[in-house]
Amino acid sequence: MKTPDWYRPRGYLHFDVPVKVAFGEGLTPTIVAAHVWSPLIHYIKIEKRYKVKERKTVPKERPIMFASHRDACILSKYSADLVTRLDAWYAAKGLDDTVIAYRALGKSNYHFAKRVEDFVRAHPSLTVMCFDVTGFFDNLDHKRLKARLKAILECDELGTDWYAVFKAVTSYHYVHLDELRKHDQLAERLKARKPHPLATIEQVKALGVPIEKNRAKKGIPQGTPISASLSNLYMAEFDEQMEAEASKRGALYQRYSDDILIACPKTRWKVLHALIEEKLGEHGLALQGDKTDIVHLHGTSTLTFQYLGYQLGLGEARLRLKSLSRQWRTAKRALKKAERVGLRAIAQGKANQIYTRKLYMRFTRAGARNFLAYADRSADTLASPAIRKQAKRLRKFVHGELARMKGKSGPKS
Repeated sequence: MKTPDWYRPRGYLHFDVPVKVAFGEGLTPTIVAAHVWSPLIHYIKIEKRYKVKERKTVPKERPIMFASHRDACILSKYSADLVTRLDAWYAAKGLDDTVIAYRALGKSNYHFAKRVEDFVRAHPSLTVMCFDVTGFFDNLDHKRLKARLKAILECDELGTDWYAVFKAVTSYHYVHLDELRKHDQLAERLKARKPHPLATIEQVKALGVPIEKNRAKKGIPQGTPISASLSNLYMAEFDEQMEAEASKRGALYQRYSDDILIACPKTRWKVLHALIEEKLGEHGLALQGDKTDIVHLHGTSTLTFQYLGYQLGLGEARLRLKSLSRQWRTAKRALKKAERVGLRAIAQGKANQIYTRKLYMRFTRAGARNFLAYADRSADTLASPAIRKQAKRLRKFVHGELARMKGKSGPKS
């Protein structure tokens, strides 16, 4: 029997053990309604971001919460149902190419970047605006979200199963990973990485680990299997409104999660800017002013705007510098680790060479689904020699390091 698309095994440690597909397939509304939800585990993910204007790399914090295995399986199944309904709604409203995040469209970022680039080049005198929504997931209003969920499910009141799912991601409980690590027993279990329950909730309480609750009337956790589809649902009415406003003004509107783009005639940008702020306000959201990027393009302008990991404009597309610098850091870190581990194995007589096959698959053309392969596809789709040049430098560095490692191999046995 084919495994359903929504099922994904998860190997992380939580308050239960990974579940098999049979658990998800056996779910019924009655079972879901009666399900006892575990606290989410919260941690801060720190990502390094390259700031072009400041010419330096700075850390960016992202709060992540992940669900227990049983909870995640339930949320995945219900998210799949929601996505199916949303996709039908998008198709009916003509929004298939407008909302591009968290959907299985069979396309990649470069396809949507190409759509924007084609529009820009067809209108060589225009304004492009890129916006960020402030605290997107943290500010989704529960009352509005519930109303939109009832509308997409076509019901006056949520069924007991959907109500349980809704409550699980609005009135959610969570514990901080750092609080768990303060206790030696739990810290050791976290290091063991074995498929065992981290602890029972009774044990967590006995150790005095605080279990917190979201008591606000807004906000859903970022990181659960249903968070993304709920965020799209929340923005559905906004997307419909802004697509209509943009279309009647000869503009292009696209949204990727909390990143919004509008490309429009120069005479229309102020009114569309005001409309974005107005409509977001009606939905309880606001723009992050310091992240708003407005670029006026014309004729031979060399100005660019950053969108979906690219620098776009009237000239050749390029990979965004922060995306490129992140990949350089990742490659350097992976290469150093492989060399360190390999040399230790050679010194201990456990190997006679540094094994590099995984590195080749991860960082060279030998791998079909790595960053350099993505860069090649981007260059093809966007017809950009500049992207090939950017990728060439990284490729040359990786091949040079791999060749150097081979020179450090031990004697043949």
